[in-house]
Amino acid sequence: MNAPASPTPRKRRVTPETMAEAGIALTLSKVTVKSVADSLGVSIVAIYNNIDDLCSLKALVAEEILRRWSPPLPGDDESMHDALLSLASAMRELVHTNPGIAEYLIGLTPSSIDGLRMADVVQTSYRLRYDLTHKQATWAVITVVEHAIALAEIVYNEARRDREYDDAIAARTDLETLPGAYDTVDRGPDGMFLWSMRTVVVGTLALIQDPDFEKV
Repeated sequence: MNAPASPTPRKRRVTPETMAEAGIALTLSKVTVKSVADSLGVSIVAIYNNIDDLCSLKALVAEEILRRWSPPLPGDDESMHDALLSLASAMRELVHTNPGIAEYLIGLTPSSIDGLRMADVVQTSYRLRYDLTHKQATWAVITVVEHAIALAEIVYNEARRDREYDDAIAARTDLETLPGAYDTVDRGPDGMFLWSMRTVVVGTLALIQDPDFEKV
């Protein structure tokens, strides 16, 4: 007896909404014209009839991801230090939950309508909450966000090696400074991320509060 044929994907109407849904399900890093077409059960031509190129398709998916995301805004009784750390943690979660979004976030253009709107909402909330100048608010938020994205994408992710060799490295006698300063406390990826981001936040706050900051 012949095995039953595999069911073919049910064709769905190709719209910006259905393409975005398919892209989010695939994850942005796996979005191609073919993968979205296969997911919707349509031809590649049907996708190209609705987009200009792969970049515009990925932008469509990325913008929908950002529309669905709510960045944390500073609370009434929250210090700017703590608010920026919360924002950094939220950015890391966004990057890890949506593979491929980091590349989009670091390259926003005037056509990144929702990405720019989101950035403006966050910066405005900091400007009003902490009585900052436009430059202070923008510099503080962008600096923290860029570092959070970089750390989340490159350093504190699933590909990071574990800490099983830390004790051995700290015990090296052929090294002069590293063993004495090497921190073998395992804070876990979340703790290590915040440990690094605190340095960025403290430095950022000191910089924007410098009397000569507006002249930079």
